[in-house]
Amino acid sequence: MPDEIHSWYVSGGTLDVEKLFIHYSKPLFYYALKFVDEEAARDIVQDVFLKLWTDRQLQISKSIEGLLFTMARNKCLQQIEKQKIRLDHRQSSGLRLKEDEIRFYSTEASSLIELELQEQLEKTIGTLPDKCREVFILSRYHNKMNREIAEELGISIKTVEKHVSAALRLIRTNLKDYLPLLMLFLQDRS
Repeated sequence: MPDEIHSWYVSGGTLDVEKLFIHYSKPLFYYALKFVDEEAARDIVQDVFLKLWTDRQLQISKSIEGLLFTMARNKCLQQIEKQKIRLDHRQSSGLRLKEDEIRFYSTEASSLIELELQEQLEKTIGTLPDKCREVFILSRYHNKMNREIAEELGISIKTVEKHVSAALRLIRTNLKDYLPLLMLFLQDRS
């Protein structure tokens, strides 16, 4: 764990949420304020730190700042989505522009986050048994149908399905903290 990340932990390996709050609450608030109103921005910051408080044992391997701003961005997107549902179609076009703006502002930060996510995903895929990994890569990265994979590898379609399910289960388990971001990442790849 890099020294920068280590400084955010107290003895016992738990996050020093109070120290993080003092250091990051204002930047997160002003970041959220670009996309939502003041009350929602305060709620978003509070939700981010409440999540950290409940998951104090969370081990962060790369960037605490990237994690915090990603959490805030996701909360902003959720807030905008809630607002879109409440408003009629004519009014929601302005909110769509805000979503695009969030994505525009976050591309530089998200490229770092995507690199971390890609690294974690590859590490998890690397832990799969050889045949399971091969089936998963053919399925998800080469977009092959189960029937095609079964024929190519000389295994049954059921075996292909079991390998893909096992791989997805492991990915969901190992990347559960990244799941919302993983959905965006995989969506952008297609």
